[in-house]
Amino acid sequence: MADIENQQLTDDILVQAVDLTKSYRHQEVLHHINLTVKRGERIGIVGPNGTGKTTLCEILAQLRKPTSGTVSKPFGVRIGMQLQESRYPKGITGFDLMNLYLKAYKIPIKPKEIYQILLALQIEKIINKDITKLSGGQQQKINILLALIVNPDLIILDELATGLDLEIKETIYNLINDFLTEPQKGLLLISHNMEEIEQFCKTLIFMVNGKIINTVDVATVVTEYGSVEKYVKTKFKEYQIGAYNQNYTSHQEGLHNEKWAKSWAKYIDKEKDK
Repeated sequence: MADIENQQLTDDILVQAVDLTKSYRHQEVLHHINLTVKRGERIGIVGPNGTGKTTLCEILAQLRKPTSGTVSKPFGVRIGMQLQESRYPKGITGFDLMNLYLKAYKIPIKPKEIYQILLALQIEKIINKDITKLSGGQQQKINILLALIVNPDLIILDELATGLDLEIKETIYNLINDFLTEPQKGLLLISHNMEEIEQFCKTLIFMVNGKIINTVDVATVVTEYGSVEKYVKTKFKEYQIGAYNQNYTSHQEGLHNEKWAKSWAKYIDKEKDK
């Protein structure tokens, strides 16, 4: 497996996956994925739960390693990812993580700018609290902060509005729209909310059983089907998938998150001691 920065990629590419596979305990959950995300592209990813959408994006963000295949990006490209469900180690605060991200990415940002983001997300009063003691919605806002604070070239959002009330949803949508005003910024959005796909994305990827089945233009889908939701429902019937809103959590992904939390704790403790 090869990955990380590749100076041979053209400047218009943000990240590229070639012949990507991922297996958990001999069960392959991603099957030979090929995907290139270019500057300015806004891509939505939909499909049934457990089909590998989150796993694919975590590999693209270099949070997981593929079993085989390559993931590469041009030198200097930054990727920020908001995770749908993060299991952070006890005792870690949002402030700890924010400082870690800023240090790792060497981001020059003024305290006033940071505080404005904290105010927009309404987390200025909880940023110094143990993340594990926060509500799911509060943790989600911390996740969004960490994705945006590094000023990424590509932002990956996984179920962006999960656990958030209507007021904060609007605020976060405005933050994402502000981010996307820069034409070179890229977006990958995993969502069960088809209105989000229509609002933010120009291209739609439909995944089934760890494979990319279709890649279509969102505007064309809306013209031909009336909405992205109707298109997705049609595809679910075509592939005999069943109900789109059924809940599913992979046991293997849960095991990974536990290991990830422990490794985070060790890494952050080491950084604090420096």
